[in-house]
Amino acid sequence: MSPGADDAASEPDVERLKAALGHLAGSDGRTVIERAAAAVDDLEAAAVFVEEVGLGELRRAVEATEDSELRARGERALSAFRLFRVAAAGDSPVDHFHRGHDTDLRDAVEGSRQ
Repeated sequence: MSPGADDAASEPDVERLKAALGHLAGSDGRTVIERAAAAVDDLEAAAVFVEEVGLGELRRAVEATEDSELRARGERALSAFRLFRVAAAGDSPVDHFHRGHDTDLRDAVEGSRQ
C-alpha cells in the first residue's frame, strides 16, 4: 500500500484474531462460557474477560454449543455484559439512581406536617 492509503483497510480484524488465538490456546466453547458466567459476578473479572477473550468469542461459543443448559448460561452472561456496557455508557433506559446529594429532605417532611 502506498503512504496515505486507507489505514482502516490494513488493520487486522481484532475479533477474528482473538478467536484464532483462543483456538490455538485450546479454549473450547465450554471453557469460554464457564469463564464468562463466572466473570459476571466480579466487575474486574468481567473487564479482563472482555479484553482477553471478547464478546465475539462468547457469542460464537453460545451459538456453537448443543448443550441447552450451557447455552442458557452463555446467553445470561452475554445479557449481563450488554447491561454492563449500557451502564458504562450511561445510556440506561431505566435510571434507578437519582441525584439528590444536595437535597434537604427535612423541608419536605416538615412541610407535610403543617
